[in-house]
Amino acid sequence: MNQGEYLNKIFRTIEKYRLVEKNDKIFVALSGGKDSAAVLFALKKFKEERNLEFEIIGFHINLGTIGSEKIQEIVKKQCELAGVKLIVFDLKKEGIDIGEIAKKNKRPACSVCGVIKRYLMNKIPRELGATKIATGHHGDDILVFFIKNILGMNYSWIGKFRPEVESNNPKLLTKIRPLFFAGRKENEEFVKNLGVPYVQESLCIYFKEKLKLYEKTNKWYDILDKLELEVPGFRERLLSSIIKMSSYFESEEQLRLCKICGEPTNTEICAFCRLTGKTKNSKL
Repeated sequence: MNQGEYLNKIFRTIEKYRLVEKNDKIFVALSGGKDSAAVLFALKKFKEERNLEFEIIGFHINLGTIGSEKIQEIVKKQCELAGVKLIVFDLKKEGIDIGEIAKKNKRPACSVCGVIKRYLMNKIPRELGATKIATGHHGDDILVFFIKNILGMNYSWIGKFRPEVESNNPKLLTKIRPLFFAGRKENEEFVKNLGVPYVQESLCIYFKEKLKLYEKTNKWYDILDKLELEVPGFRERLLSSIIKMSSYFESEEQLRLCKICGEPTNTEICAFCRLTGKTKNSKL
């Protein structure tokens, strides 16, 4: 797929689902990988070609682990090439140690990392004036996650399988997924052709914890690739069906505010505060 075809696919998604509006302030969650880089540059191209007035800001969470500084340098180069401002939140400087928290709570480090990142990707951009947060979730991700949830009879997540997950709380940012109909290989080809640097192998010290999960996910990717070869257009049709299906599974649950930090949660105390032992007098 050439760059023009790829961008047309992304632009159609943005316009059909109204992911970007005039005067939006969109923070792009950057991990250093190819997919989040693809979002950053696709949004930049969309802004230029559609001449739409909105702001794009890169947002990166430095995990404070071995390899984090190298990843941050790559993210910095991505933002310099895109000509956008980069905001970095450094866990170590804020006194947050993923390894220590995981050990204290007897939970896998990857699980702890996920909770912390989800919390900060909403809180920090919102406090800095963001209207939306854009992530690099792509079509292959969505399909694999959808299939796994169906097989596990976990249907509550289906309501979130959309290009835009709108906020149902003043403190919760709307999440957008411009790559909803794009595949992982298309994203990689796009950033490579632009000459954008990206992390090509995991630099995370906890990678071994998720190695089996990655291997299983890659097997699912292979299955999807084979199905697409046998039935061209399979991916896009299934993704479109999932979007329609999601409306039947939208959660009507009203979020409350954590009694410690005041952030949105469905429990009395949010997962971040429970994990970190945060108190009302904590800095963050």
